[in-house]
Formats: sequence, structure tokens, C-alpha cells
Amino acid sequence: LPSWQTACIGLVSGAMGPLSNAPIDTIKTRLQKTPSEPGETALGRIVGISKNMWKQEGIRAFWMGITPRVMRVAPGQAVTFAVYEYLKGVLEKGREMVEGGAYEE
Repeated sequence: LPSWQTACIGLVSGAMGPLSNAPIDTIKTRLQKTPSEPGETALGRIVGISKNMWKQEGIRAFWMGITPRVMRVAPGQAVTFAVYEYLKGVLEKGREMVEGGAYEE
């Protein structure tokens, strides 16, 4: 594939990660910010935070901050994919094929 197509694939791939794990990441961030009550379990805290987010802020609360994350991660993945494929092509062209059993020291 041309480099621009590889970069586009990386861009889409880089956007899918934050979009799919944003709810869990948002809950984790709020879990870290909130002090725990004595005797409260981790699962109880997670469920409580999730319920409060849903009741007070609605479904959009689970994807808060997604725009900056996608703008940071997606271009990085685009560059990573394009550079990886380019270097892989350069290394494959420069490699000499040695016939089996013909090693020399």
C-alpha cells in the first residue's frame, strides 16, 4: 500500500482505541480522584461511580475528554504505521538471501 493509505489506516486504528476504552478510562480516572470509604469494595466503588455518572450527567459523561485523546493518539498511530511499513520495505529490499547451509565465518 502507498504510505498515505497506511497512514490513514493507522489514523482510524488510533481513533478506535480511545473510542472503545473511554468509558472504562473515565471511570478509572474518577475512581482515582475519589477517596474510598472504609469497608467499601472496589467493585462497589466502580458501580457507584458509574451510577452517579449516568444519573447526574447522562451517557455523554462516559466519553468526556475523548476529542483531545483522539487528537493525540490517532496521529501518532498514523505516523507509527507509515514509518513501520516504510522501514520494513527498506529492510526487506536490502537483505541478501543466503542459500540454506551456506554459512561462512
